[in-house]
Amino acid sequence: MRKPAASICIFLLVAAAGSCAPRRGPSLPSRPAPAPIAGLDLVGEFDIPPLTTLDGLKPARFGGISGLAVDPTTKEFLGICDDRQDSRIFVFRARPPLSPFRVELRSYFPLPSGPGAPEGLDPEGIAISSAGEIFVASEGIQNHEPRVPPAIVEYSNRVDYVRRLTIPSKFIPPATGPITQGVRDNASLESLTLTPDGQHLYTAAEAALAQDGELADWKQGTIARILEFEQVGGTFEPRREFAYPVDRLPKPDFTPGFFINGLVELVALGDSEFLSMERGYAEEPGGTGRSKNWLRIFRISLEGASEISKLDSIAGARVTPVRKTLLLDLSTVKGLSPQLANLDNFEGMQFGPVLPDGARTLLVVSDDNFSARQRTAFLLFRIRE
Repeated sequence: MRKPAASICIFLLVAAAGSCAPRRGPSLPSRPAPAPIAGLDLVGEFDIPPLTTLDGLKPARFGGISGLAVDPTTKEFLGICDDRQDSRIFVFRARPPLSPFRVELRSYFPLPSGPGAPEGLDPEGIAISSAGEIFVASEGIQNHEPRVPPAIVEYSNRVDYVRRLTIPSKFIPPATGPITQGVRDNASLESLTLTPDGQHLYTAAEAALAQDGELADWKQGTIARILEFEQVGGTFEPRREFAYPVDRLPKPDFTPGFFINGLVELVALGDSEFLSMERGYAEEPGGTGRSKNWLRIFRISLEGASEISKLDSIAGARVTPVRKTLLLDLSTVKGLSPQLANLDNFEGMQFGPVLPDGARTLLVVSDDNFSARQRTAFLLFRIRE
């Protein structure tokens, strides 16, 4: 069992745990678009042990953090938990590395259902508007029949269920039988981000839709679809789509029984520029315990990319994908603790707290899969402008 990289400071607001009381004050103005990012430098590491339980009105196991968003009023971080049985959001406070960097787990609250809500959630991405509305991306449930389709779900700033957004039919797999179109199992909507002006919401399939092509392996990459929503009449409607080229997996030094590489997070920098996160994983069969994780962060641009929303399939089509530039390969980062030598299941990222010298940061988090062998690890990076 790994030891934490820093002493653990967990403060629980028990009275708030499990509560859906109003959490926010007046709306804040939209964020200005950040300046260009030249690189990322590791500042600090902090992790929370596995199988932590939060006491409160309803005890909840901690873990499964798959995406991050910043509450515009409190500046606290909301972490979406990908527990299908009890969908919930954890509240964190991340403090700059004064003595040293640490993350405080504050509380949690459940995600309610409502008329027209999905029959089940597998929450993977989260975004918050300047007025406090919460949007959650769900992968759906594709490994049993009838399948639950992927969804983008909206909640009010009082955390009441509002609606689910319309998802184009090309993303929806059939309810039963072979998946011949739409998202694949465990390769669905993982990411979610709002543009700084709040007018556009973006998500993406983790890997190619079934009709678009094959999954990535160590011989070839895959093409995922980015899906744009535009604010219209108080809600968001699907608009443009873009091809995103996912890299091939590096070849591990064992023969994998299971492997995946896909697009798991987006963070909007402006109207057409984003940070993207690609996460890869390979595992040896037979319970040997040998596995390998990969994590890469890119800067991407939609400028010049083909708009493909009219194409039900891009297999064999000539399309120009989004441009991407590598910012960080986590396997090359120096200063990580020995516990992260093999990395972990990193899935979420968001702009972090401002450093004492005014520098911006990027906060990256791993999903522990509710496993005793993994941890929820937070990495803080200084942004080089």
